[in-house]
Amino acid sequence: MTKMTETELRPGMDRHQRQLLKKLVANEQSPALAEMAKELLAGRTTPAQILNSRAYDEALGAGAEALSSWYATTSDEEKQAQAEKGQAELARLAEDELAGVPDGPEPVKKPVKEPEPDEDMTEQTWSRDSW
Repeated sequence: MTKMTETELRPGMDRHQRQLLKKLVANEQSPALAEMAKELLAGRTTPAQILNSRAYDEALGAGAEALSSWYATTSDEEKQAQAEKGQAELARLAEDELAGVPDGPEPVKKPVKEPEPDEDMTEQTWSRDSW
């Protein structure tokens, strides 16, 4: 497999980011990360703005510590293997994106229940005598 350029991988990276953000939105264990993901998906903030603010430091800190620990204890061979695996996945995602394959299952939309028609009250007499 030939190595793809960053430009060729960009559609796959974009798709991967969207998929990750959608998973974070559903994260019930970290409301802060879910909120951050919603803001990113809605375009109300950018990754740079998030990193320059202190709002999500606590939520992001745990993941950064875990990544740092993994990196420090992982062999160069394993890091290379993981990098190759990531490149292959990005290439697959880029191909899917360019081919128009949907991101994943569309959210299930609940059918909208039509309201009951109002009772026709035009012929109703509203005087006390009719009660």
